[in-house]
Amino acid sequence: MLRKIGQNYQIALPKAIIKMLRLEVHEYIDIHVENDKIILEPQVLVPKDQAYFYTPEWQQDEANAQKDIEKKRVTRTKNLKELFKKIDE
Repeated sequence: MLRKIGQNYQIALPKAIIKMLRLEVHEYIDIHVENDKIILEPQVLVPKDQAYFYTPEWQQDEANAQKDIEKKRVTRTKNLKELFKKIDE
């Protein structure tokens, strides 16, 4: 889709793209250049105290935990006392 660069170097995104990506006014988009192309990537801001949960390490641990759940490598207990007893075995 062809767009013209306006005053202050602004570009209006086509409505079809806005709908396709479910973008809303005031959301953030990261803009960078790859191989002489402008790349726009929608972003979600995360509160600083929650940022750790989005690190590669945390995400890998989450993926590993999901695999354990899928392979039924989990232990169910009725309460914390029972859980700690299982851990100590």
